[in-house]
Amino acid sequence: MTARTWRRALPLLACAWITMLLGSTQAAAAAAMSPEDTAAQALAERYAPVVRLQGDSSNCANGEQFQPTDVEAVLGDQQVALRGPWRPPELVKPQPEGKDLGLVFPGHFLDFPGDPLRPGCAYAEWSARINAVHPATVYAHVAADPAFPGRLSLEYWFFYVFNDYNNTHEGDWESIRLVFDAATPAAALRTTPTAVGYSQHGGAERARWGDAKLEVVDGTHPVVYPAAGSHANKYGRRLYLGRGSEGLGCDDTTSPRAELRPRVAYVPMARADYLRQYPWLAFEGRWGERQRSFFDGPTGPNMKYSWTAPLQDAETTWRDDSTTVPAGTLLGPSSTNAFCTAVATGSNLVRETLDRTWLLGLVLASTVALIWFAASRTRWSDANPLPARTRRAWGQTVVAALRLVRQRPGLFARFAAAFAVLSLLTVALAGLQVARRDAPTDLGAPTENATGFWASLTALAVTVLTIATYVVLLAAVTTTLDQLDRAVPMTAERALRRLIPLWKPLTRAAVQYFVVIAVLTLFVATIPLAVYYAVSRAFAVPIVVAEQCSGRTALSRSRLLVKGRWWRTAVPLAIVTGLGLAVGPVTGITLLLGTDLPPVLVNLVSSMLFALAMPVACAAVVYLYFDRAVPAPDSPGPGEHPGTDRTYSREGGGSVRHGVPPVRSGS
Repeated sequence: MTARTWRRALPLLACAWITMLLGSTQAAAAAAMSPEDTAAQALAERYAPVVRLQGDSSNCANGEQFQPTDVEAVLGDQQVALRGPWRPPELVKPQPEGKDLGLVFPGHFLDFPGDPLRPGCAYAEWSARINAVHPATVYAHVAADPAFPGRLSLEYWFFYVFNDYNNTHEGDWESIRLVFDAATPAAALRTTPTAVGYSQHGGAERARWGDAKLEVVDGTHPVVYPAAGSHANKYGRRLYLGRGSEGLGCDDTTSPRAELRPRVAYVPMARADYLRQYPWLAFEGRWGERQRSFFDGPTGPNMKYSWTAPLQDAETTWRDDSTTVPAGTLLGPSSTNAFCTAVATGSNLVRETLDRTWLLGLVLASTVALIWFAASRTRWSDANPLPARTRRAWGQTVVAALRLVRQRPGLFARFAAAFAVLSLLTVALAGLQVARRDAPTDLGAPTENATGFWASLTALAVTVLTIATYVVLLAAVTTTLDQLDRAVPMTAERALRRLIPLWKPLTRAAVQYFVVIAVLTLFVATIPLAVYYAVSRAFAVPIVVAEQCSGRTALSRSRLLVKGRWWRTAVPLAIVTGLGLAVGPVTGITLLLGTDLPPVLVNLVSSMLFALAMPVACAAVVYLYFDRAVPAPDSPGPGEHPGTDRTYSREGGGSVRHGVPPVRSGS
């Protein structure tokens, strides 16, 4: 045989030899396996979980970027390092392998490529690279518990290289457990599980075998829905709200991709046996970079109470259900959605400033300073509700609105009730959409089918009705204040009747106002223009009602009233409307964090508060309009000259006299 032929044959011979060696090693391991382990491995294969990860995305900021990973893909990788517990942590060994971790190394940690506080795409790209050559893997282990003789725990452990949730951190160990009323694996093969537990952050959720919420494939394979980023194991496709052991935040499993069946790597029952096969199970350090607080890397399965005493752990930490987020709200912003957003935003703020305490201090100090400045630059006293047409500081508009509601509770209660009735139409439309998605009975928890033509049409209808409700309420409050200013008694019914002749100009003003804003917000570059337009035309609806003019004239008139005082108008409007929108969600978040009330009841409470707060906010907006409409002493109003009668032309001919002198009777 020529040298050239030998050179070509040697790689093939080497591959064949390695294959034979691995095969003989596996055969020897199988031959050496005890009958108990043989039965346990068969049990692990029979109940191997089916994993339905969330949909992935080409953008590493969206979707699920990680899958259950073979530990061997991480150990020995050139981008992984073992570091010590000192400050700063010194390098102990680059590219550590399983046998290296077998030296225990308490207090040490594995350092993966990237910065867990600012992950970017580093972990996603690394995970994709190592998982491209290693199959998705789950580690199965059967264990007994001396405190519960005659019962066994079958555990499946999933390892992810990164937790891309509110508390981002390197490494993530999650598990599911099946409990058998059997003393041996062989006996467990002759029966079925009695209970199942899915790990979720600091706790786990229980299901009985055969429960409706437990989905099973082919009779024995439980289906697991890992939440996007956090990998908390869930039983279904829902949006879950976390408090306490459920984690803080919201877990999303609504958009699963095709099912994944990870390779089952069996872990022998006896410690000596599994350390011989998986020496890394002796590691007492952390599977991820050390960080402060909950951004720290986790310890491995062998350091968990659920590994050493699985049945005791199940008795003390498993709960019967998880809290799902309702698909919609009754009125106004959803407390549960606001809770999810607030937790995510707060977590991002903490994460970005964890290693830059000066920045966190600057943010907090700036926030306090802005609140103090805004509150100190206005007046809160001498805020009588009437006369309405008088100049007020923005603080006085808020106090005047509150006093007006206190003086006329029946009137504003009817406004709130009418607002609630109109708003419930949006709930009815949302309910129709939930019914079309065939959502379950838990108040329409969202599923992955909430897309398409009908969903878009329903969303558009809900948006239009929400805008119409706000416009009607703002107009009704305006005509009420206008008539009270003229010493004319008013009721909610009379106020609504007075709006009927004005439906055309109100519709014209509202449609142009919201359509222009919607178009301008389609592009990032024009968003500042949308904000400017929103503030400068914010008084169009009150102007139509109080000055009896057309929609187009009202928009122009509003622009003139705000001209030269844009910032002095924008800030009070933002504060007033922000307070009205925030009362319900802030109360809801407080209840979610401080009580065990169900989210449905919390959303109901926040919706009632929203219905009560919106008439107050509308009254404050109307007071801001009257403040702008009343000229300063001895100064002309917008578009007029000193000494002239303030008369503006209507569209289509005719004129109307504006600037009705303040009527002080009834104040």
